[in-house]
Amino acid sequence: MGLWQWIDGWPVYRQLTGDDALGRGSAARSRGTERLSARTEQADRVVRSVCPYCAVGCGQKVYVKDEKVVQIEGDPDSPVSRGRLCPKGAASKQLVT
Repeated sequence: MGLWQWIDGWPVYRQLTGDDALGRGSAARSRGTERLSARTEQADRVVRSVCPYCAVGCGQKVYVKDEKVVQIEGDPDSPVSRGRLCPKGAASKQLVT
């Protein structure tokens, strides 16, 4: 790879010379980020659950693939937590695995 190809592929250079001055769009993209996909896209099913840590009862969405938990997120439809989880609830995948 030549020097100019490397510089042209550098996100900071694209941010300074392109139309994405804040670096939140096309300047931040790379070949590597284009290949990434969310763990939730690969899930076979989504199961609704309740966080096990305290008595508040925050709603969770548990993403399952091949009968294994791949991601746990807050449930935006939950009237208790409205999609938010505390740090312990957000880390509850570690409890399962």
